[in-house]
Amino acid sequence: MEPEYIAQTTLDQMVATDQGQLLKALIPYFPPRQQQFLSVFAKAKELSNTVALFQSQTNSMQIQAAAVSPAPLDMLNDLRRYCFGNTRKQLDQITNLMTVIEMMKIMNEPSPADNCEEERQ
Repeated sequence: MEPEYIAQTTLDQMVATDQGQLLKALIPYFPPRQQQFLSVFAKAKELSNTVALFQSQTNSMQIQAAAVSPAPLDMLNDLRRYCFGNTRKQLDQITNLMTVIEMMKIMNEPSPADNCEEERQ
């Protein structure tokens, strides 16, 4: 079974390069000492790209959150795309719990029929 695809965050898309991704994919094929050097080099390059990104005012505005706050369930579902394993399971549990809470709220709301009964009396 193939692992699920994990989406790249907006920040990763803005600071990563094809060459950097290729370098990171090649790391397991090198001896341990070179793996360490190449790993640090790849991450240092991403850090350099991140610093450069935020020095440019026009690009830094692209990753700002939407002006309207998203619903908590929407935010959790979005975050789920970027993780795996136990973190994804925990997000699923939180999502399920929030869904149950929402259902309980709906079930406890008075129905329109209940309002009609009260008005008749």
